[in-house]
Amino acid sequence: MKSLHRLTCFLLLGLLAVTLIAACNTASNTRVTNTHTTNDQPQVGNCRIIQHEFGETCVPLKPQRIVALNPDINLDPLIALGIEPIGYTSDRIKGKEVLSGVSLDDVKGATNVGKPDQPSIEKIFMLKPDLILATKYHPYQFLSAIAPTVVVPSPNLEMAGHEAFFKENLRYVAKVLGEETKAESVLSQYQKRIEDLKQRLGNRLSQIKVSVIYYIHGLVYTPAKNYDATADVLIDLGLHYKLPPSGKSFSIESVDEYNTDILFIINLERKPLSFFLQHPIFSRLKAVKNNRAYLVPLERWDTRGILGANQILDDLFKYLPENT
Repeated sequence: MKSLHRLTCFLLLGLLAVTLIAACNTASNTRVTNTHTTNDQPQVGNCRIIQHEFGETCVPLKPQRIVALNPDINLDPLIALGIEPIGYTSDRIKGKEVLSGVSLDDVKGATNVGKPDQPSIEKIFMLKPDLILATKYHPYQFLSAIAPTVVVPSPNLEMAGHEAFFKENLRYVAKVLGEETKAESVLSQYQKRIEDLKQRLGNRLSQIKVSVIYYIHGLVYTPAKNYDATADVLIDLGLHYKLPPSGKSFSIESVDEYNTDILFIINLERKPLSFFLQHPIFSRLKAVKNNRAYLVPLERWDTRGILGANQILDDLFKYLPENT
């Protein structure tokens, strides 16, 4: 059995090497081919040229077999655009499969190809994709030998733009797929929900002070704007949101800085709410005393996609009104 496995691996690596050489030759030929522009996107024959961090990729105009290798950065916007992948990655928490911002129902029928930081090249190869959506942390050379691969930009605290990352992210993936109009429709629906919640909160909107913290092993840190969807949703609402000091973690003794009317706790350790209610430091916070401290799931609030942003909005509709 071991010799058969080795033979299979050898053949697979051989196929990858041949495909890589062919891809390199194709890329070389593409560079000397005249291009023309349609809808602001350069096209060569039946593909669309997309620039990304590792170069440029000729993406099929209508890809049918897409593999998305990060739940936040490329699976979330893909599903939001109404496109079903054939392959995806996911995390596991205490043996349970979880996807940030995306429901497992959204990927029914698709193949799990591993973890976001360690996808299986062999499983991806066997799916015969015609487009791979990756990040800069994935093995681009191997992936691009299998199929056209686009490196979708990742959030960066030091290079954050002026717009929320989840909005830039959706627009980028939409550009890759030629679905710009659909992306603007999705963003308009999100903005309508923002306005609906503002109207529901009325005058209280200018009075509510909100904090969001991650908790793990006695340390806390907070979501950053133009990076985490949580911060950007709260800012879009116009709430008084306590911004983090450069996104760095700090000791739990400093949590008094986040002594606000409402506190959302993203609990990385999966501790029960009673842990925080009885904690000598947390228990003195205004939100805890007034029963306005809420535990929120990591997979719903630790997100950087438009679907994740809408899940956060779902919870804000539930928790922000006074009668909750």
